[in-house]
Amino acid sequence: MTATVTRKRDLNTGSARGSEERTAPTAPTRGTKRGREYEGIDKEDEFLRRPSIKIFMPDSLKAILVDDWEKVTRENRLVPLPSKTPVAQFLADYAASEGAKRREGSAEADILEEVIAGVKEYFNKSIGRILLYRFERPQWSDIHAQLNKGTGDLTGKLPTDIYGVEHLCRLFVSMPDLIAHTNMDSQAVSRLREELHKMTQWLSKNAGSYLSQEYEQPTQDYIDRVK
Repeated sequence: MTATVTRKRDLNTGSARGSEERTAPTAPTRGTKRGREYEGIDKEDEFLRRPSIKIFMPDSLKAILVDDWEKVTRENRLVPLPSKTPVAQFLADYAASEGAKRREGSAEADILEEVIAGVKEYFNKSIGRILLYRFERPQWSDIHAQLNKGTGDLTGKLPTDIYGVEHLCRLFVSMPDLIAHTNMDSQAVSRLREELHKMTQWLSKNAGSYLSQEYEQPTQDYIDRVK
């Protein structure tokens, strides 16, 4: 999965066609427009033929997502950051638990390592693009500024070191769309589905150890920034 992650759509540009849009236009020639139309159809057909993936979400995680949505979007509260049990901690704990069931150096152990590395990369690249509600964006803006500044308590940190499993659950929901923009074959997609199924099951059983106990009420200054 690590190799695949590097081939996915560049989330920093927000467009799968970013490089095409920046290409200087060339002088039109006879048949060019039609050729481009056919090229677009071919690319669309290729995209539609790619294997899809459905991530199993236990009911308990669905309930977490609903509760999280209500607290942020309706009650205007925030997950306290940095999380006491961030995504990186969850993934490390899961790797230790699941890795103990796999023979060291085996293909299964390598796959587990690649999947965890891939989830980290997806999360770090997706957090500011697709994993936040509007009310959370000023909070991310402040964190992002600290990360770029390279000073303070967040020096050397990544989003996986700051955000918790509430946001990881949002990533699991978004994974099908993200994976659709990779070049993974059906066998790789099937294997990834199995690995993510195990991960969500483990999180479902241990969610109480990782969830934030209380969402915080932001200041009026923060609320004014959202408007």
